[in-house]
Amino acid sequence: MSILKPYNQLSEEQKGVIRRVSRESDNLFVEGPPGSGKTLISLYALRDIVQESNVKPLLMMYNQSLYGYLSSALNALGIRDNLTIVTKDKFFWDMARIRDIYPPDPKASYGEKYDYLLKKLADATLSKEHDITVVDEVQDLVPEEWELIKKISHKVLTLGDFDQGIYGTSLNNESLINYGRFEKLTKVFRFHKNIAKLAKLFSRKNDDLVGKVHNDSQTQPTLIDVSSSEELSKIVEVVNQIKSYKERIGIISPDISSLKQLSKHFETNQVEHKFYTENRDLRSHDFTSKTPLLITSFSAKGLEFEHVILFGFDENSNSVYNLRRKGQLQSIIYVSITRTNSNLYIIRTENCIPELQNIKIEEEITGPIIDIDDIF
Repeated sequence: MSILKPYNQLSEEQKGVIRRVSRESDNLFVEGPPGSGKTLISLYALRDIVQESNVKPLLMMYNQSLYGYLSSALNALGIRDNLTIVTKDKFFWDMARIRDIYPPDPKASYGEKYDYLLKKLADATLSKEHDITVVDEVQDLVPEEWELIKKISHKVLTLGDFDQGIYGTSLNNESLINYGRFEKLTKVFRFHKNIAKLAKLFSRKNDDLVGKVHNDSQTQPTLIDVSSSEELSKIVEVVNQIKSYKERIGIISPDISSLKQLSKHFETNQVEHKFYTENRDLRSHDFTSKTPLLITSFSAKGLEFEHVILFGFDENSNSVYNLRRKGQLQSIIYVSITRTNSNLYIIRTENCIPELQNIKIEEEITGPIIDIDDIF
């Protein structure tokens, strides 16, 4: 299976944005719901840009898994060596190091050190070193990063969806819309309407995902209720059922400790899988592989799979507790649900959070028994 949808299979809307990105000099923000083709647009626009000019674009993203996927896609397009691809944190750390900017307190937290570097870089004299910078998942930038990108770039292409923002940042879409041109994608090609109905429950913008979906499959999400002692065995059972399709499988949890336990259980039961204890190792993952990938909700953002299994959304999880405390849990659920192209399985135990426990799947998804706004 190719890692990229062929250009001739893109919609006219997507092709039109690609043409405008590659031919016009204006800054551009492309906004669209999950599965609308934002990353495809950035990749094909980059192909056109490097083939038609002498510029060497800078492609920036926020996590290691998206770096690995985009790097593989650029190789498939034959342009990997014609641009610079970076994760945003490493890029700004390197920028600071070149200018001899270092955090004064080595014992400070990572966040404190990083904030210090950004503030010092903001005060530094910077030139427009890059002809064009492309930022994928722009909603996860902080305003200080965004201001630095504008300072070092002649042209900026940003792609994102503020409904999928999973980090606490005060950057908003108005800041991007007002910086050049704005394109809004209106169709979803990844998942079908029954997934859209479920995801809509967790949309912060109450986006009409159902009306934007192109695929009208009748497949329903599958809710699987088991005791916590049977949870891992049930996941093995589901994986054994769907691996015969020879399609990509993502097993997603907000809690990395749950993924570690599942990986050990898979090893004991000789279930082939991929799990990276170090996020950096996702850079080298084969994203065309049919081997089930165990991945956190954070690292799954920007990716897609034919089949997704969600588990570990438990009240007794420290990760879930912290996400709820920071007001990020709703967005994490939304992102996790919308990674699937086809089938979605949600594993629920007696410890499952009410946001998922109270969902019912009948003839159609009618919504939670309780008002989701009261939860969040």
